[in-house]
Amino acid sequence: LAGKSVIRKNLQRSTDDHRQRQRQAKRERKKCVRQRQIEAAMKLLTSSILAALLLSASPALADDGASSTEVGSAGGACGFQSMVGGNDPPSCVETNPDEIMIGVWLCEDDDMGSCGCADFYGCDNAAYYGEYYININDNCAPWGAGTKSGACGGDNNMICDTLGGWRPTDAGYRTRRDKPSESVYGMQYKGIKFEVHPHDLNKNIDATKVKLWVGNEDYCMGPTPEGTLYDAWDGNRNAPGWWTPQSGHDNYVKSLRPFVDWYDWTGTAPPSGVGVKMNVWPDRHMSSPFDQISNIPNLPDGSWQKAEDQVWCMQTDDGGAWWRSWESSAHNPYVPAGSIQFGLTDAAPCQMTRQDYCNSIDKENTCLAARLYNKGDNPPDQVSSWDDTFVAQTYIKMTHLCDDNDNSFCLNLSDGSGDPEGGICGDNWWTMPDGTPYYNSDGTPQLWWTNYIVQIIDNCNWGG
Repeated sequence: LAGKSVIRKNLQRSTDDHRQRQRQAKRERKKCVRQRQIEAAMKLLTSSILAALLLSASPALADDGASSTEVGSAGGACGFQSMVGGNDPPSCVETNPDEIMIGVWLCEDDDMGSCGCADFYGCDNAAYYGEYYININDNCAPWGAGTKSGACGGDNNMICDTLGGWRPTDAGYRTRRDKPSESVYGMQYKGIKFEVHPHDLNKNIDATKVKLWVGNEDYCMGPTPEGTLYDAWDGNRNAPGWWTPQSGHDNYVKSLRPFVDWYDWTGTAPPSGVGVKMNVWPDRHMSSPFDQISNIPNLPDGSWQKAEDQVWCMQTDDGGAWWRSWESSAHNPYVPAGSIQFGLTDAAPCQMTRQDYCNSIDKENTCLAARLYNKGDNPPDQVSSWDDTFVAQTYIKMTHLCDDNDNSFCLNLSDGSGDPEGGICGDNWWTMPDGTPYYNSDGTPQLWWTNYIVQIIDNCNWGG
């Protein structure tokens, strides 16, 4: 799956007494449905799942699937009532018992009424509407066979909607519903409406375990407004989620991640460590187009490479590391990188939050370190050690990654000479084995590599 945003014609909500009585009756029906589904969901805790959890290690959680390309089909009259009209329209995955439809509305005001919102309905006056589809079959939990085999989709239910980016010329660029001249990416908001389609509540799902991560950084990095996730079901109101972040400062959004929190659902501890994310872009400055879109030529030879990303829970002491080759690359086994972004994230369900981790370390003397290796046409799944011959390396002090105003780090793979678009990602941070900044002698911005190691290093004296 990839994130989907569908912008439709604004439809005004009827306010007559008959409609209000309908909605009240619907609310009562859904309360009962939800209770039945919570009870059914808990029955999923079979001994085989629990045994698998106890034996599981801390694998990479998934390719994070950031995208603004369309997923699924709106199917005409299906969807949320505020978006498609009609009377109680069906979910667009009504007949699929393993999928749910999720709606996210972002509002400029912190009042649900002024945004034209109602429970089991959506919002009439929201600045942004996003529509997402998530697999809820327990086979698609992080430890499930479907997840491991790829049967649940390449992103393994870890959608990251990057909201189209900031370049109006990019494919996938999106504008606000209320202000078409302004981009969704980076917009300010005060209210969030987040809910599962009412027809999907009678599926095998506990809506309190459907979460929304709201990010003020690119590609689902950095902190959330309140250091928390938002639920699709508001237990305090006993109704679909309506949230007004009380962060004490302006809230800006650059990415969204709706997902099922399987760990919370099953009462199982998530993988140990802190969330670490790595985005690989085919061009400098986070690439153009910004989103994870395929089949658009963006390399010097006329071929294409979509942005690639990984997120995992990394051990927080010296020696915590992730080793891998990147099988999903369009140029497998090679990955062409023009810029690479690193960050700590709470978008991954890990035992330690970003803030708790940052509070627990000596940020000046702790680094996130990365090395890129070129092992040829048939690379191993893992390099033999950190000290294998590498192509380029970088060290980033946690002072950067723990700073709420500088919380993700994007680094170009070339020196920036003749760059028409500067100041987005840093230059000269990647160095060759002799310590000099990496550059391509042919002048192209891409470094081609096959394997990488990323690790947390204590008492690090490198980094800038």
